[in-house]
Amino acid sequence: MVKIKSQSDKYVELKEADYLLLVENTILIEALKIAGIESMPIYKAMRRIIDDKQVEVHIKPVNHRYS
Repeated sequence: MVKIKSQSDKYVELKEADYLLLVENTILIEALKIAGIESMPIYKAMRRIIDDKQVEVHIKPVNHRYS
């Protein structure tokens, strides 16, 4: 869920499980980089998609009633 304090300050609230998943995924990505995934075609394709801004991520706030 996202909570905007003002136009200049933006805060993102995460549940503990989501935060732990984010940390775990970050560790996995760093381990794959150490293992040499950056030289593989699939990693280069993923970087190109992200760098060329071909995919946009839109996040909508979650209503507390549905969580």
